[in-house]
Amino acid sequence: MISKSTIFLFIATSLATSCFNKAATKKDVDLLTATPWKYEMAGFGSGDDGIFDALDPTIAGSEKDNAIIFRRDGTGYSQPTSRNKDNFPFIWAFQNNDSTIYFQDQYYKVKVLSRHRLEIYADQRLGGSSTRYTIVLSH
Repeated sequence: MISKSTIFLFIATSLATSCFNKAATKKDVDLLTATPWKYEMAGFGSGDDGIFDALDPTIAGSEKDNAIIFRRDGTGYSQPTSRNKDNFPFIWAFQNNDSTIYFQDQYYKVKVLSRHRLEIYADQRLGGSSTRYTIVLSH
């Protein structure tokens, strides 16, 4: 019997292969896939000042300790620290000369990608106001 996660991974790999940006620079792919990442923080703010008005409760809670693994083939997974929990697979892809990354079913602008830090954000319009959702990962 084939498990649900095996089927999902097969579909995710197929999708990632078809939408993976072949023009992504080797340097950026190497930086992203070299080692597992950890959530430093994630949350909502009103702009580019780096100040969070509200932290994402899922990232501030149990998901903060998860290892985020990006694979070179455009797949990845969030690995809980508890051995009794399943991995959560995802697909990712760079776009627009690596200035945008598709991750967690959303497109994010890449603000920082270095050996030790990944900072991505998505501007969103909620009602009449704008907000920025930012994810900061580090090694």
